[in-house]
Amino acid sequence: MYSTSTEIKVGLFVLAALGVVVWMALRLGVFSGMGKDFYEIKAVFDEASGLKQGVGVEVAGINVGRVANISLYEADRALVILAIRNDVRLPADSRAVIRTQGVLGDKFIEIFPGTQGGAVLASGSSIEETVSAVDLSELLEKLGSVADDLKVLTSALAKDDGGQDLRDIVVNVKELSKSLKDLTAANGPQVTHAIETLSKVADNLENITDKVSKGQGTLGQLINDDSAMRELRATLAGLRKITDKVSSGEGTLGRLVNDETTIDKIDQALTSVNNYLEKSDTMSVTVDYRADWMTRYNYLKSTLGIQIHTSPYRYYLLGVTGDYFGRYSRTDYTSDGHRSRRENYERGRLKFNAQIAQRFYDMVLRGGVFESGAGVAVDYYLFDEAVALTMEAFSGDFDHNPHLRAMATWRFWKYFYLGAGYDDFISDLHRSSPFFSFGFSFTDDDLKELLGGASSFISK
Repeated sequence: MYSTSTEIKVGLFVLAALGVVVWMALRLGVFSGMGKDFYEIKAVFDEASGLKQGVGVEVAGINVGRVANISLYEADRALVILAIRNDVRLPADSRAVIRTQGVLGDKFIEIFPGTQGGAVLASGSSIEETVSAVDLSELLEKLGSVADDLKVLTSALAKDDGGQDLRDIVVNVKELSKSLKDLTAANGPQVTHAIETLSKVADNLENITDKVSKGQGTLGQLINDDSAMRELRATLAGLRKITDKVSSGEGTLGRLVNDETTIDKIDQALTSVNNYLEKSDTMSVTVDYRADWMTRYNYLKSTLGIQIHTSPYRYYLLGVTGDYFGRYSRTDYTSDGHRSRRENYERGRLKFNAQIAQRFYDMVLRGGVFESGAGVAVDYYLFDEAVALTMEAFSGDFDHNPHLRAMATWRFWKYFYLGAGYDDFISDLHRSSPFFSFGFSFTDDDLKELLGGASSFISK
């Protein structure tokens, strides 16, 4: 039978590991579910200046993928490959827009989903509607044109006859509105009401121009009060001096604008911060527990593992296994001229796992420590990762055949799965046995959702 001490050890380790993961999930909230599989779609932009490979792809402010590659398309446009999480399905008429995080922030891609319930974008397909980022220099040019127009208008109002001209215009508009009222009296009360309203507007405009000509209000003081105009000119002159100093490189702002060395240092610092945040954003943690019922010996073999995903295609696995057989060793010795052998079993001993895994499409290769022995393994996923076929081979105990294990698992729900297989089927100690498995796994995002739901339930 399975020893009680091992059950207690495994249980304590499970609680400790869950506590660590909960702490990591709360402290490292920037983690996203990047351990899932991705599919690629295409988007062609007129220009992608400032967009970098590896930046995020968002839907409604939620990160759903990364920019996988950027290349030239048809000699004058940019082809962007987007890696989207497999659990995110985008309508075929979705729209992709290049956006900027703040004024000095990096550019990223935001996707606006189209019609729900229709066709979706498959792997390798393209987003037809795209919008490039707004060119800041072009925007500044347009603002400069608007400023020039306003300058012409204020210059006209500042002249001596500017107020009189404006009053004449208002009087003409008022007379025109009265004429229109007479001509359209037969067109119904609605048109009459509209014309009356226009006449009232003209009266109000005339009152405003009278106040401006008398120097009342802010605009009136600006036009009629010489001191206000002098203060405005002094303010503009001060701004001119500041811009001249900045242009000549004087002061902190001047050095920042004109000194390329300072700009390069700031760019390097921002790049370093961005790289660190990108690395943190691609990490996730998954906790997995599996119990194998060894039918031949009627005992339960438990395995607890923690997967640390550093990219969509690579993760590191750390864990322990509680095995009934424990560790086996044997010693040959000679006594009174007779050769003898002593076999030792350290039952209930925990075995350790430490592996690195690399994904290639639907196949994952693993290597490292398997139950305290060196080995390799391959996992092959079918039916959108609902079914997994696994083959593991690692060194057995002293002077034993390799430990081979084959199994298949079926994930029937998001968190739980069932499995069956054959363990150590070429053992020279006759320790082979069929087994059935039950297991569950949680990502850091899953744990945060479960804990959030539990806290909401308790608060009620």
